[in-house]
Amino acid sequence: MNAGQANRISIRNYLSSIGINPVRSNKRSSLYLAPYREDKHPSLKVSHKENLWIDYGNDNKGGTLIDLVLQIHPSFNVSDAIQAIEKSTQSFFSFHQQEALTYPDPNSIQQIAFGKKPIANSRICINKIRELGHNPALTNYITSRGIQLETAKPYCSEVYFTVNGQKYFGIGNQNASGWSIRNKYWKGCTAQGYSHYINAGSGCHSLAVFEGIFDLLSYVMLNKNNEPQPDFLALNSLVNINKSSQIYKAYKTINLYLDHDKAGRTATRHIMHQFPGTRDSSGFYSSFKDLNDYHLIKDKDQLLIKSQ
Repeated sequence: MNAGQANRISIRNYLSSIGINPVRSNKRSSLYLAPYREDKHPSLKVSHKENLWIDYGNDNKGGTLIDLVLQIHPSFNVSDAIQAIEKSTQSFFSFHQQEALTYPDPNSIQQIAFGKKPIANSRICINKIRELGHNPALTNYITSRGIQLETAKPYCSEVYFTVNGQKYFGIGNQNASGWSIRNKYWKGCTAQGYSHYINAGSGCHSLAVFEGIFDLLSYVMLNKNNEPQPDFLALNSLVNINKSSQIYKAYKTINLYLDHDKAGRTATRHIMHQFPGTRDSSGFYSSFKDLNDYHLIKDKDQLLIKSQ
């Protein structure tokens, strides 16, 4: 994919593929909360016909899809942005074309989102939440990532949802704004947010920070015999770094276990600069992309990580 091809991808579809949904939408345009800054009122407008965007709350900045990806990921260059667009586009079409999965009992589905009703104006509508273990496809997906079902249960659920009337299911972990959801072919969210897990009774003042839920679960698998456990923070997306900054202030020690790609390293430096006492604890898997890759490939008998 070259720059011209990337900029022909629908901005609306790209944002949907990374879990960002419009607050308001019509045939001509959609309005969003800007995902790259604190935005209380929707000020990011996307024109469907021109496939361009403008941010009225940020000096009328705007442009093409590549420009938007560079705005969301300041550490990216144009090549990184094109790769992100290509990857997310493939995931979007895999989700819509390959994962047309149906519910086991559509008549019994109860609409549940934030405990009561579907999220207004959201393309993703959660219909049912179940404990892990009922859906063999999702159980197989978890175990394929090297995670035992009982380890995942305190953190994840089976989430059954619809997108534009089509039915799907995935592994979901609740975040501060909604649900982060993923399956074999796709990942997204009802709304962007971090997930903060407090280990009740641990008595520690340490926080372990991860990019995604499978990195967190890999850590739990590797440390299940270690006590006490730190509290956990899953960012779910690096977009949520600033949103989660209030969490760090409550801890004396913060250990970062982020990915070993350009974005992950940039995020690590950013957090370490912002909060004294923060340290990069990812060195033991430096030859792997992330903690889950390390957990899957390395000899499990040699992988116990001592909790800090």
